[in-house]
Amino acid sequence: MKEKLTNQYSDYLEFKNMDPDEKIMSRSSRMEVVGGKTREEALEEFKKRISENRPLISMEVKDNRNRMIRWVSSVAAGILLLFGLWQLWATYSETKIASIKGAHTQYVLPDGSEVQLNAESSLSFKKSRFTRERVLTFDGEGFFNVKKGGSFIITTSKGDVKVLGTSFNVFSRDDIFKVTCSTGKVMVAAEGQSVIIEPGESAELTDRALKSFRDERFRYITGWINGEFYFENTPLNLVFNEISRQFNVRFIGKERKNEYFTGSFTNKDLRTALDIVCIPMNLEYEIDKKGEISISNRK
Repeated sequence: MKEKLTNQYSDYLEFKNMDPDEKIMSRSSRMEVVGGKTREEALEEFKKRISENRPLISMEVKDNRNRMIRWVSSVAAGILLLFGLWQLWATYSETKIASIKGAHTQYVLPDGSEVQLNAESSLSFKKSRFTRERVLTFDGEGFFNVKKGGSFIITTSKGDVKVLGTSFNVFSRDDIFKVTCSTGKVMVAAEGQSVIIEPGESAELTDRALKSFRDERFRYITGWINGEFYFENTPLNLVFNEISRQFNVRFIGKERKNEYFTGSFTNKDLRTALDIVCIPMNLEYEIDKKGEISISNRK
């Protein structure tokens, strides 16, 4: 064992005293050089690459690998970002349902509640959260048939409606806010006041005062669902506004706020509706080529 160690030490001293080239040739004596080159030629290429500061192993593969890693990382980050944005959008974005002039719209909400929108009416809600928080924003006129469950809240520019499971009509246009209960109970709130109404009752905001009452016109209020419109001592200006919505037409000329109409019309025929309103009011109408309607006093 001692002799073996002595020989190993002698070999070590011999290797230590070699110059660099001899050391490389000594250590590579048992290696096979690829490419048909001699060990001497391989050594010269090795030295040349070092002097030129060129990498012994091509960096192209490494660069490709690094680029691939960066690309995969960026794609993964992009997917995560898009997923996060989608989640954010789904949480905060709103679904809007609207009916245009001349059309009514029926819609089933995510909780199964049904709503019918009169012409030129709209509602919006956060779809992803609606089954947990039944809250929507509304403008115009609509009839709601609400599934039983947690609270169902409708917000308008004039007041709010809160129910658990019932059917009712909401009218919220311009300065008018009126809610009429068909079934169940409805809580209406506006201007810091609140009332609860039952079937056949209405709540209306007048001069900033919210009042509930037994509505004698109850059976006429939802007539619009079947295309029938009833008015009692209603400003003529509002009657023409309804005709405009139902037939998608435009009235031109002065407004008639101080004239009042009692009667009804349907949305089946424009000229018939105009005759029903204008003849008893001693008015006449003219429809131009653009479809615009002017109203004047009968001569």
